[in-house]
Amino acid sequence: MTEVCLAEWVLHVETEKTEALYESLNEVCECISCKNFRKASLLLNEEVMHFSNKLGLDLYKPTLLNAFPIEGEQVMYSGHYTICGEVIEGEIDAWDIIVGSHCFSLVEEEGNTPAEGLTEPHFQIGFEVVLQWLLPESMELMKK
Repeated sequence: MTEVCLAEWVLHVETEKTEALYESLNEVCECISCKNFRKASLLLNEEVMHFSNKLGLDLYKPTLLNAFPIEGEQVMYSGHYTICGEVIEGEIDAWDIIVGSHCFSLVEEEGNTPAEGLTEPHFQIGFEVVLQWLLPESMELMKK
């Protein structure tokens, strides 16, 4: 278990178990919003990648992904990641940390996550990020 300190939080993270959880997730959503999220996520900056590696996350496989078109050719995405481990210090829903263009926060666990079968301690980190629309298809197809 690795201790990770972020702002006023202390997390004990099972990086290998978290990585194994994401490796076991073979199904990915093929809707146009999720395809664009994965394509745009390939362009994430090094700071965001370092943050995700520290926690064992696969940024390309969030759960509960939502997409909202905003001004121009941009989309605001929000979702969650599950992390094996425990929150040692800090309050749920009382923390936001900005990493690159992402805003991350600890959130209460919701249903329908890859963690449903986990018997060991785990928690969720929520995120919000605005990414460019990169697909050749029109953003208007998101609304259908």
